[in-house]
Formats: sequence, C-alpha cells, structure tokens
Amino acid sequence: MFRALSLCAAALVLVPAAARAADEPKDIVAKAIKAHGGEELLTKNKASQTKTKGKITLPGLGETDFTQEVSAMLPDKLRESMELSIMGKTLSVVTLVNGDKLKIEVDGKAIDIPDQAKDALKNAGHVMQIARLIPLKDKKYELSLIGEDKVEGKKVVGVRVSAKDQQDVNVYFDKETGLLTKMEFRGAEPGTGKEVNEERIITEYSKNKDGVPQPKKVVVKHDGKVFLDLEVVELTTLEKLDDSVFK
Repeated sequence: MFRALSLCAAALVLVPAAARAADEPKDIVAKAIKAHGGEELLTKNKASQTKTKGKITLPGLGETDFTQEVSAMLPDKLRESMELSIMGKTLSVVTLVNGDKLKIEVDGKAIDIPDQAKDALKNAGHVMQIARLIPLKDKKYELSLIGEDKVEGKKVVGVRVSAKDQQDVNVYFDKETGLLTKMEFRGAEPGTGKEVNEERIITEYSKNKDGVPQPKKVVVKHDGKVFLDLEVVELTTLEKLDDSVFK
C-alpha cells in the first residue's frame, strides 16, 4: 500500500502544473459553460418550455408510452403535464411546483403526495439551478473533483456540488466536448415515494437554430434501472415565463 501511494505521489510530481490545473472543478465548469453557449446566454435565459415523448416504467405497471410538456423557471417554478397510455386508457398527470406550493393532479383530481416525493419536488429547483451551470460560480456552491469515469461509453469527468441545507449532486461532463452528460442525486420513485439513486443521462445532443447544443435524448435511471427513456421533440429557452403558467 505504501509503495503504491509513493508511486502516486511521484507521478503527481512529474505532471506539469498546467495539466493539473485543467482538472480543477472551476475550470471544468468554465469549459462546460462555454460549450453550452457561454455565460451571457445562460445568464439571460432562466426559463424553458419542453415537449418530449418516450417510455416510462412504473412500479407494478411496467413500461408504457408517454408524452410530456414541461415549463420551468428558475429558481423554483415547474409545471409538468404528462399523458400516459395504460391498459388502453389515457391517464393525465399534472405536477406543479411554485416555491413551497406543491400539487399533483391525476385526471384533474388532486392526490396526496408522500413526504419523500414532496422533498424530491422541492429539490427540483436546486437541481435545475445546477443544470444551468452559471450558478455554480457562486461561492455558496462548493465544488469538489470526483475524477474521470465513463457514462454510456463516453469519457467524462465528475464534479460534486455541495450547498448548505441542500443534498449533494454529482455532475459529469464529456471529457472532450465539455457538455453536461449526467447528473446524479437521491430522488423519490413516483407512486411509492421510495428513495432511489437517480441518474439523468443525456445520451444525445442536437443544435438549435443558433448552433447551441441542447439535449435530444435522455435516459433517467432509478437504482441503475431505466425509469424514463425520452426524446426531446421541442425545446425553447426564454428569459422568463408568466407566473400564471405555474398556477
């Protein structure tokens, strides 16, 4: 063990300072910000509207098709409308997060939300902030290096994001392009509220009309099993959305 540590120490001495600096978390994040359109664009656009389609795996029901529309605005507003095809019937699920106000409706009727699911929904704003990257320049976020890894066969480098009174989120960036590849954190399984390890993996990017990369295909895993497999049909980024969207 001591010999192995000695060899590691010797290797670090031989690595030029400039090369080591490239692995600093703040430099990794800076590269990612540039890859996603730059600081000015990411600072200006705090809202988005997205349409997706794909397959979802629900406890006790198995895999089913769905379509989804999501409106989001930082720091803590989210409206998700999902339609699922279950046993030949269409089920509508609407989720609303507006600050501390949480609501889920199934076919127009409000349902009780498990405490674990409430915590996960409240955490949505924290995760959205991190995904936007720009907030990570704020000193309230502590960044630490996870190191190199592979996600869906791609070489990535990971950064752990910590903040007071918030759960840690692990963020992985494509080693070559700097694009966000995976976010990993503790979440809640829909329906049961069971705590799970959630991974949101962007498997494919496309470019919008301005040439800025945006997610095209995403896989969400719970405890290593595929929960969502979706394709982004339409994605629009905006400076803001009217608050009425989230009521």
